[in-house]
Amino acid sequence: MSFQAVSSVLALALVVLAASSSAAKNSTLDISSRAGFANSYQRYFVYNDEPVTFFEAWHKCRAHGLRLASVHSALDDVKLMVAIAQENINQRGPWWIAGTDLGKPGSFVWITGNKRIDGRVGYTNFAAGQPENLSGTGHCLVAGGAGGTQWNNVDCESKSRYICELDKCDC
Repeated sequence: MSFQAVSSVLALALVVLAASSSAAKNSTLDISSRAGFANSYQRYFVYNDEPVTFFEAWHKCRAHGLRLASVHSALDDVKLMVAIAQENINQRGPWWIAGTDLGKPGSFVWITGNKRIDGRVGYTNFAAGQPENLSGTGHCLVAGGAGGTQWNNVDCESKSRYICELDKCDC
């Protein structure tokens, strides 16, 4: 991906960020009414309604008063599996999560907190052989596939369902 293309994508992301932050503040969604909500300790919410691009998923989460999901530990990964099973045990991913390397190819971060995704200093769950970017366009992360919650990097413009999380959660 050329520098100009990356710059355009990042500019679009900033526009979406500015627009959706006010939408999130005005959101009246009662999260507890969300299908699949199990209890007040739930962190993740799975949306299987329509496949969207990475930035559309991010925007839709913000519109619900949530944010695109990040996974910082093995416990988070278990919670993610539980949320997927509660939504639809037969559903198979992939689902967008908040990881991207658009800022610096090869250096993935969680856009929801700008934390590096690095197995040396934190939790990762990349599928075997991932991340790889042979096509040069795999800059955004999805979780799941043939079951499970392993991560894969794919083109941000491809369409997948998505998983959101609470902005602040002591879950």
